Amino acid sequence: MTPQLPHDLHDQSGSDALKTILRGIFDSQIPNYGDYNLVFAANERREGRDAHGARINRPRYYVIGYRWQPAELMVAPVNGQTLTGGGVPVELNMTNLSHAIRLTDGDYEVGTNTGRTFRFGVTAEAALRTSSDRQFRLEQADDCADFELFMQAFIGMA
Repeated sequence: MTPQLPHDLHDQSGSDALKTILRGIFDSQIPNYGDYNLVFAANERREGRDAHGARINRPRYYVIGYRWQPAELMVAPVNGQTLTGGGVPVELNMTNLSHAIRLTDGDYEVGTNTGRTFRFGVTAEAALRTSSDRQFRLEQADDCADFELFMQAFIGMA
């Protein structure tokens, strides 16, 4: 069963509706959620297999919370089909960070010293289609620019 969006979100358009949904996903899972700036991130290059074993692109989506002081990332997986939480959020900071790099294609990769690794890209505009075929477009140009500055510093500290 696909969860229904709250009634007020049916009446909102694209970017604002998706921001509201993503904020709700993040806030419901993260203590001190108000301390974080948020961006929507995706790993569009993640491959999987369909029911017949054929390779297909299976993107992963995240709400990335970040804060400058103390420097920290909170990676909260998102189920892009249902717009619900997609897994257990992971905190990355200077006590558990194994690596943080910017890849040649512009994506980021961050990992913990326990072996969890995340690859994602953050863009000024993003699109997401749910299982109910609802299309969302997200505009996050200002947030994307701030996040890039944060990641430069975060990578420098790693």
